Amino acid sequence: MKLNKLTQLTAVSIALFGASSFAASNDALLELLVKKGVLSETEATAVAAELKEENKGVSFSAKGKETVKLRFNGRMQAQYDALSGEDNGADLASTNHFYFRRLFLGVKANLDNGVYAETVLDFAGDEQPELAFDKASFGYKFDEKFDAQLGYQKVPFGIEETNSSSSLQTIERSAANRFFADDIDFSSRHMGLHAKGDLGAGFSYAASLVNAAQGEGSRLLGASNSSNDMAYYGRVQWESNGFTVGVDGGHQSNNDVVGADVVAFTGYVNYKFEGLNLLAEYFTADMDAADDAKGYSLRASYKFGKFEPVVRFAHLETDSFVIDTDELIRRSPAGAKGVSGADNEIDSFYLGMNYYYSPAVTFMAGYENAKAENGAGTDEEKVDGFRARVQVLW
Repeated sequence: MKLNKLTQLTAVSIALFGASSFAASNDALLELLVKKGVLSETEATAVAAELKEENKGVSFSAKGKETVKLRFNGRMQAQYDALSGEDNGADLASTNHFYFRRLFLGVKANLDNGVYAETVLDFAGDEQPELAFDKASFGYKFDEKFDAQLGYQKVPFGIEETNSSSSLQTIERSAANRFFADDIDFSSRHMGLHAKGDLGAGFSYAASLVNAAQGEGSRLLGASNSSNDMAYYGRVQWESNGFTVGVDGGHQSNNDVVGADVVAFTGYVNYKFEGLNLLAEYFTADMDAADDAKGYSLRASYKFGKFEPVVRFAHLETDSFVIDTDELIRRSPAGAKGVSGADNEIDSFYLGMNYYYSPAVTFMAGYENAKAENGAGTDEEKVDGFRARVQVLW
Protein backbone atom coordinates (compact mmCIF):
# COMPACT_ATOMS: atom_id res chain seq x y z
CA MET A 1 0.00 0.00 0.00
CA LYS A 2 1.44 3.35 -1.05
CA LEU A 3 1.52 6.26 1.40
CA ASN A 4 0.65 9.75 0.25
CA LYS A 5 3.14 12.57 0.85
CA LEU A 6 1.44 13.75 4.06
CA THR A 7 1.49 10.26 5.54
CA GLN A 8 5.13 9.80 4.56
CA LEU A 9 6.07 13.10 6.19
CA THR A 10 4.21 12.15 9.35
CA ALA A 11 5.93 8.77 9.50
CA VAL A 12 9.37 10.32 9.10
CA SER A 13 8.59 12.95 11.76
CA ILE A 14 7.50 10.27 14.25
CA ALA A 15 10.64 8.27 13.53
CA LEU A 16 12.87 11.29 14.04
CA PHE A 17 11.05 12.20 17.29
CA GLY A 18 11.44 8.65 18.50
CA ALA A 19 15.15 8.71 17.73
CA SER A 20 15.50 12.00 19.63
CA SER A 21 13.63 10.64 22.65
CA PHE A 22 15.78 7.53 22.65
CA ALA A 23 18.93 9.67 22.54
CA ALA A 24 17.68 11.78 25.45
CA SER A 25 17.00 8.69 27.55
CA ASN A 26 20.50 7.39 26.81
CA ASP A 27 22.03 10.68 28.00
CA ALA A 28 20.05 10.56 31.27
CA LEU A 29 21.15 6.96 31.89
CA LEU A 30 24.80 7.79 31.26
CA GLU A 31 24.62 10.75 33.64
CA LEU A 32 23.20 8.47 36.34
CA LEU A 33 25.96 5.88 35.78
CA VAL A 34 28.59 8.61 36.16
CA LYS A 35 27.00 9.81 39.42
CA LYS A 36 26.96 6.24 40.75
CA GLY A 37 30.63 5.83 39.89
CA VAL A 38 29.99 3.02 37.40
CA LEU A 39 31.48 5.05 34.50
CA SER A 40 34.02 7.84 34.36
CA GLU A 41 33.30 11.06 32.44
CA THR A 42 35.66 9.94 29.67
CA GLU A 43 34.01 6.52 29.38
CA ALA A 44 30.55 8.08 29.33
CA THR A 45 31.57 10.48 26.55
CA ALA A 46 32.93 7.62 24.46
CA VAL A 47 29.76 5.55 24.95
CA ALA A 48 27.56 8.55 24.07
CA ALA A 49 29.51 9.13 20.85
CA GLU A 50 29.18 5.47 19.90
CA LEU A 51 25.46 5.43 20.61
CA LYS A 52 24.99 8.65 18.64
CA GLU A 53 26.72 7.13 15.62
CA GLU A 54 24.74 3.90 15.82
CA ASN A 55 21.40 5.70 16.10
CA LYS A 56 21.85 8.13 13.21
CA GLY A 57 19.28 7.68 10.50
CA VAL A 58 15.78 6.27 10.22
CA SER A 59 15.00 2.54 10.07
CA PHE A 60 12.50 1.02 7.63
CA SER A 61 11.44 -2.46 6.61
CA ALA A 62 12.85 -3.16 3.16
CA LYS A 63 12.01 -5.76 0.54
CA GLY A 64 12.32 -9.27 1.93
CA LYS A 65 11.47 -7.96 5.43
CA GLU A 66 15.06 -6.82 5.98
CA THR A 67 15.53 -3.74 8.12
CA VAL A 68 17.34 -0.90 6.39
CA LYS A 69 18.66 2.20 8.13
CA LEU A 70 18.67 5.33 5.99
CA ARG A 71 20.79 8.44 6.54
CA PHE A 72 19.99 11.54 4.50
CA ASN A 73 22.43 14.35 3.86
CA GLY A 74 22.80 17.39 1.69
CA ARG A 75 25.18 20.16 0.73
CA MET A 76 24.55 23.60 -0.72
CA GLN A 77 27.42 25.80 -1.86
CA ALA A 78 26.31 29.19 -3.18
CA GLN A 79 29.24 31.00 -4.77
CA TYR A 80 30.19 34.36 -6.25
CA ASP A 81 33.06 34.81 -8.73
CA ALA A 82 34.59 38.09 -9.90
CA LEU A 83 37.55 37.19 -12.14
CA SER A 84 39.43 39.21 -14.74
CA GLY A 85 42.04 38.07 -17.23
CA GLU A 86 44.52 38.92 -19.96
CA ASP A 87 45.43 36.97 -23.09
CA ASN A 88 48.85 38.16 -24.36
CA GLY A 89 48.20 41.67 -23.04
CA ALA A 90 44.60 41.92 -24.26
CA ASP A 91 41.93 42.30 -21.58
CA LEU A 92 39.26 39.60 -21.47
CA ALA A 93 35.60 39.98 -20.54
CA SER A 94 35.38 39.67 -16.77
CA THR A 95 33.49 37.00 -14.85
CA ASN A 96 30.97 38.53 -12.44
CA HIS A 97 28.14 36.29 -11.24
CA PHE A 98 26.41 34.33 -8.48
CA TYR A 99 25.65 30.63 -8.91
CA PHE A 100 25.32 27.33 -7.08
CA ARG A 101 28.65 25.54 -7.16
CA ARG A 102 27.19 22.37 -5.63
CA LEU A 103 23.68 21.19 -4.80
CA PHE A 104 24.08 17.70 -3.35
CA LEU A 105 21.38 15.41 -2.02
CA GLY A 106 22.46 12.04 -0.73
CA VAL A 107 21.20 8.97 1.08
CA LYS A 108 23.08 6.02 2.58
CA ALA A 109 21.38 2.71 3.37
CA ASN A 110 22.67 0.03 5.73
CA LEU A 111 20.97 -3.37 5.54
CA ASP A 112 20.82 -5.93 8.34
CA ASN A 113 22.88 -8.36 6.26
CA GLY A 114 25.86 -5.99 6.22
CA VAL A 115 25.42 -4.67 2.68
CA TYR A 116 25.40 -0.87 2.38
CA ALA A 117 24.65 1.47 -0.51
CA GLU A 118 25.05 5.20 -1.09
CA THR A 119 23.81 7.60 -3.74
CA VAL A 120 24.67 11.30 -4.01
CA LEU A 121 22.98 13.42 -6.69
CA ASP A 122 24.27 16.79 -7.91
CA PHE A 123 21.67 19.28 -9.14
CA ALA A 124 24.17 22.07 -9.91
CA GLY A 125 25.25 21.14 -13.45
CA ASP A 126 26.70 23.84 -15.71
CA GLU A 127 24.05 23.14 -18.35
CA GLN A 128 20.48 23.27 -17.06
CA PRO A 129 18.53 21.16 -16.66
CA GLU A 130 21.22 18.67 -15.67
CA LEU A 131 21.29 15.96 -13.03
CA ALA A 132 24.54 14.15 -12.38
CA PHE A 133 25.71 11.40 -10.06
CA ASP A 134 28.39 12.52 -7.65
CA LYS A 135 28.51 9.02 -6.19
CA ALA A 136 26.55 5.77 -6.58
CA SER A 137 27.91 2.56 -5.08
CA PHE A 138 27.19 -0.40 -2.83
CA GLY A 139 29.52 -2.56 -0.81
CA TYR A 140 30.23 -4.91 2.04
CA LYS A 141 32.75 -4.52 4.87
CA PHE A 142 34.25 -7.93 5.53
CA ASP A 143 36.52 -6.63 8.29
CA GLU A 144 38.75 -3.65 9.08
CA LYS A 145 41.25 -4.77 6.44
CA PHE A 146 38.84 -5.26 3.54
CA ASP A 147 35.89 -3.04 2.64
CA ALA A 148 34.80 -3.65 -0.96
CA GLN A 149 32.55 -1.53 -3.18
CA LEU A 150 31.13 -1.72 -6.69
CA GLY A 151 30.04 1.55 -8.18
CA TYR A 152 30.78 5.06 -9.35
CA GLN A 153 32.98 7.13 -7.05
CA LYS A 154 36.35 8.84 -6.77
CA VAL A 155 39.45 6.73 -7.28
CA PRO A 156 42.32 7.04 -4.75
CA PHE A 157 44.47 9.68 -6.43
CA GLY A 158 45.37 12.99 -4.77
CA ILE A 159 44.63 13.84 -1.16
CA GLU A 160 43.08 17.21 -2.02
CA GLU A 161 40.93 15.58 -4.70
CA THR A 162 39.63 12.76 -2.51
CA ASN A 163 38.97 15.00 0.50
CA SER A 164 35.41 16.31 0.38
CA SER A 165 35.00 19.88 -0.89
CA SER A 166 32.98 20.53 2.28
CA SER A 167 36.16 20.22 4.37
CA LEU A 168 38.66 22.04 2.13
CA GLN A 169 40.20 25.29 3.32
CA THR A 170 40.21 26.84 -0.18
CA ILE A 171 37.16 27.59 -2.33
CA GLU A 172 38.54 25.70 -5.35
CA ARG A 173 41.14 22.96 -5.57
CA SER A 174 44.64 23.79 -6.80
CA ALA A 175 45.66 24.14 -10.44
CA ALA A 176 47.98 21.13 -10.06
CA ASN A 177 45.14 18.98 -8.74
CA ARG A 178 42.67 20.18 -11.40
CA PHE A 179 45.09 19.22 -14.18
CA PHE A 180 44.64 15.55 -13.32
CA ALA A 181 40.98 15.63 -12.26
CA ASP A 182 39.44 18.13 -14.71
CA ASP A 183 41.89 18.84 -17.54
CA ILE A 184 43.09 15.39 -18.67
CA ASP A 185 40.25 13.45 -16.92
CA PHE A 186 42.65 11.08 -15.19
CA SER A 187 41.50 10.95 -11.57
CA SER A 188 38.14 11.85 -9.95
CA ARG A 189 35.09 9.61 -10.58
CA HIS A 190 35.15 6.26 -12.37
CA MET A 191 32.85 3.23 -12.46
CA GLY A 192 34.21 -0.12 -11.29
CA LEU A 193 35.58 -2.07 -8.34
CA HIS A 194 36.96 -0.29 -5.26
CA ALA A 195 38.47 -1.52 -2.00
CA LYS A 196 39.99 -0.03 1.13
CA GLY A 197 41.11 -1.10 4.58
CA ASP A 198 43.25 -0.53 7.65
CA LEU A 199 46.46 -2.55 7.85
CA GLY A 200 47.39 -1.67 11.42
CA ALA A 201 50.21 0.44 12.90
CA GLY A 202 48.73 3.52 11.22
CA PHE A 203 48.87 2.09 7.68
CA SER A 204 45.90 1.92 5.31
CA TYR A 205 45.32 1.25 1.62
CA ALA A 206 42.84 1.86 -1.18
CA ALA A 207 42.63 0.42 -4.68
CA SER A 208 40.40 0.68 -7.75
CA LEU A 209 39.98 -1.31 -10.96
CA VAL A 210 37.65 0.80 -13.11
CA ASN A 211 36.61 1.96 -16.55
CA ALA A 212 39.36 4.15 -17.97
CA ALA A 213 36.81 6.70 -19.18
CA GLN A 214 36.01 9.28 -16.53
CA GLY A 215 32.43 10.46 -16.07
CA GLU A 216 28.89 9.24 -15.63
CA GLY A 217 28.91 5.61 -14.63
CA SER A 218 25.89 3.94 -16.19
CA ARG A 219 26.56 4.12 -19.93
CA LEU A 220 29.69 6.27 -20.29
CA LEU A 221 27.61 9.15 -21.70
CA GLY A 222 26.59 6.97 -24.65
CA ALA A 223 26.46 3.33 -25.68
CA SER A 224 27.49 0.90 -22.95
CA ASN A 225 30.25 -0.48 -25.21
CA SER A 226 31.67 2.93 -26.19
CA SER A 227 34.84 2.29 -24.18
CA ASN A 228 36.49 -1.01 -23.30
CA ASP A 229 39.68 0.42 -21.81
CA MET A 230 40.46 -0.08 -18.13
CA ALA A 231 42.40 1.81 -15.48
CA TYR A 232 43.75 0.95 -12.05
CA TYR A 233 44.73 3.10 -9.08
CA GLY A 234 46.30 2.44 -5.69
CA ARG A 235 47.08 4.25 -2.44
CA VAL A 236 49.19 3.55 0.64
CA GLN A 237 48.87 5.93 3.61
CA TRP A 238 50.34 6.22 7.08
CA GLU A 239 48.78 8.31 9.87
CA SER A 240 50.19 9.10 13.30
CA ASN A 241 50.27 12.06 15.70
CA GLY A 242 48.64 14.47 13.28
CA PHE A 243 50.72 13.37 10.27
CA THR A 244 49.25 11.82 7.12
CA VAL A 245 51.85 10.61 4.61
CA GLY A 246 50.80 8.90 1.41
CA VAL A 247 51.66 7.80 -2.10
CA ASP A 248 49.03 7.34 -4.83
CA GLY A 249 49.52 5.97 -8.33
CA GLY A 250 47.48 5.09 -11.38
CA HIS A 251 47.57 3.76 -14.93
CA GLN A 252 44.88 4.79 -17.40
CA SER A 253 44.66 3.15 -20.80
CA ASN A 254 43.85 5.32 -23.81
CA ASN A 255 43.12 8.58 -21.99
CA ASP A 256 40.27 10.38 -23.81
CA VAL A 257 41.98 13.79 -23.66
CA VAL A 258 45.62 12.84 -24.26
CA GLY A 259 44.83 10.03 -26.70
CA ALA A 260 47.41 7.72 -25.14
CA ASP A 261 48.14 5.84 -21.92
CA VAL A 262 48.80 7.93 -18.81
CA VAL A 263 50.83 6.82 -15.80
CA ALA A 264 50.83 9.22 -12.84
CA PHE A 265 51.90 9.39 -9.21
CA THR A 266 51.38 11.78 -6.33
CA GLY A 267 53.04 11.94 -2.93
CA TYR A 268 51.80 14.11 -0.06
CA VAL A 269 52.26 15.10 3.55
CA ASN A 270 49.47 16.61 5.65
CA TYR A 271 50.14 17.79 9.21
CA LYS A 272 47.46 18.90 11.67
CA PHE A 273 48.08 20.25 15.15
CA GLU A 274 45.31 22.05 17.01
CA GLY A 275 44.30 24.82 14.57
CA LEU A 276 47.30 24.40 12.24
CA ASN A 277 46.81 22.53 8.94
CA LEU A 278 49.73 22.13 6.50
CA LEU A 279 49.59 20.28 3.17
CA ALA A 280 52.28 19.60 0.55
CA GLU A 281 51.50 17.50 -2.52
CA TYR A 282 53.67 16.65 -5.53
CA PHE A 283 52.39 15.27 -8.87
CA THR A 284 54.11 13.67 -11.84
CA ALA A 285 52.73 12.13 -15.04
CA ASP A 286 54.04 10.27 -18.09
CA MET A 287 51.57 11.04 -20.90
CA ASP A 288 53.30 9.04 -23.62
CA ALA A 289 53.39 11.05 -26.88
CA ALA A 290 52.07 14.12 -25.04
CA ASP A 291 55.29 14.10 -23.00
CA ASP A 292 55.51 14.64 -19.24
CA ALA A 293 53.84 16.87 -16.65
CA LYS A 294 54.69 17.67 -13.05
CA GLY A 295 53.54 20.05 -10.39
CA TYR A 296 53.00 20.70 -6.73
CA SER A 297 50.71 22.46 -4.27
CA LEU A 298 51.60 23.98 -0.88
CA ARG A 299 48.83 25.04 1.52
CA ALA A 300 48.82 26.42 5.07
CA SER A 301 45.92 27.44 7.29
CA TYR A 302 45.42 28.21 10.96
CA LYS A 303 42.06 28.17 12.72
CA PHE A 304 41.63 30.37 15.78
CA GLY A 305 38.14 30.54 17.22
CA LYS A 306 35.76 30.63 14.28
CA PHE A 307 38.22 32.25 11.86
CA GLU A 308 40.73 30.54 9.59
CA PRO A 309 43.17 32.36 7.27
CA VAL A 310 44.60 30.22 4.47
CA VAL A 311 47.33 30.62 1.87
CA ARG A 312 48.24 28.33 -1.04
CA PHE A 313 50.76 28.27 -3.89
CA ALA A 314 50.46 25.85 -6.81
CA HIS A 315 52.73 25.21 -9.79
CA LEU A 316 52.30 23.02 -12.87
CA GLU A 317 54.58 22.53 -15.87
CA THR A 318 54.34 20.40 -19.02
CA ASP A 319 56.82 19.59 -21.77
CA SER A 320 54.44 20.39 -24.64
CA PHE A 321 50.86 19.79 -23.44
CA VAL A 322 48.71 22.92 -23.58
CA ILE A 323 48.16 24.72 -20.25
CA ASP A 324 44.36 25.09 -20.25
CA THR A 325 43.96 28.15 -18.05
CA ASP A 326 40.16 27.97 -18.15
CA GLU A 327 40.31 24.42 -16.77
CA LEU A 328 43.03 24.89 -14.16
CA ILE A 329 41.56 28.16 -12.82
CA ARG A 330 37.89 27.30 -12.71
CA ARG A 331 35.54 29.67 -14.58
CA SER A 332 38.34 31.80 -15.94
CA PRO A 333 37.13 34.63 -18.23
CA ALA A 334 36.11 33.65 -21.75
CA GLY A 335 39.06 33.68 -24.12
CA ALA A 336 41.60 32.22 -21.71
CA LYS A 337 41.97 29.09 -23.81
CA GLY A 338 45.46 28.01 -22.91
CA VAL A 339 49.18 28.47 -23.40
CA SER A 340 50.93 26.33 -26.01
CA GLY A 341 54.50 25.72 -27.12
CA ALA A 342 57.27 24.06 -25.13
CA ASP A 343 58.03 24.13 -21.41
CA ASN A 344 54.57 25.49 -20.57
CA GLU A 345 53.79 26.34 -16.95
CA ILE A 346 51.32 28.02 -14.63
CA ASP A 347 51.73 29.51 -11.15
CA SER A 348 48.78 30.27 -8.89
CA PHE A 349 48.63 32.07 -5.55
CA TYR A 350 45.56 32.00 -3.27
CA LEU A 351 44.88 34.00 -0.10
CA GLY A 352 41.64 33.52 1.80
CA MET A 353 39.70 33.73 5.04
CA ASN A 354 37.08 31.29 6.32
CA TYR A 355 34.48 31.85 9.04
CA TYR A 356 32.84 28.82 10.67
CA TYR A 357 29.50 30.11 11.89
CA SER A 358 28.67 26.55 13.04
CA PRO A 359 29.76 23.03 12.10
CA ALA A 360 27.12 23.12 9.35
CA VAL A 361 27.53 26.69 8.07
CA THR A 362 30.74 28.15 6.63
CA PHE A 363 31.52 31.47 4.95
CA MET A 364 34.59 31.62 2.69
CA ALA A 365 36.30 34.41 0.75
CA GLY A 366 39.51 34.35 -1.24
CA TYR A 367 41.66 36.10 -3.81
CA GLU A 368 43.53 34.14 -6.51
CA ASN A 369 46.22 35.34 -8.92
CA ALA A 370 47.54 33.07 -11.67
CA LYS A 371 49.96 33.42 -14.58
CA ALA A 372 50.58 30.92 -17.39
CA GLU A 373 53.30 31.15 -20.06
CA ASN A 374 55.47 29.05 -22.34
CA GLY A 375 59.24 28.73 -22.08
CA ALA A 376 59.90 31.17 -24.92
CA GLY A 377 57.68 33.87 -23.43
CA THR A 378 55.65 34.12 -26.67
CA ASP A 379 52.32 33.05 -25.18
CA GLU A 380 51.04 34.35 -21.83
CA GLU A 381 47.75 34.44 -19.92
CA LYS A 382 46.86 36.00 -16.57
CA VAL A 383 43.86 35.52 -14.30
CA ASP A 384 43.08 37.18 -11.00
CA GLY A 385 40.05 37.93 -8.91
CA PHE A 386 37.86 37.33 -5.91
CA ARG A 387 35.62 34.41 -4.94
CA ALA A 388 33.16 34.02 -2.05
CA ARG A 389 31.08 31.07 -0.88
CA VAL A 390 28.43 30.17 1.68
CA GLN A 391 28.17 26.48 2.54
CA VAL A 392 25.32 24.77 4.38
CA LEU A 393 25.46 21.08 5.32
CA TRP A 394 22.76 18.82 6.70
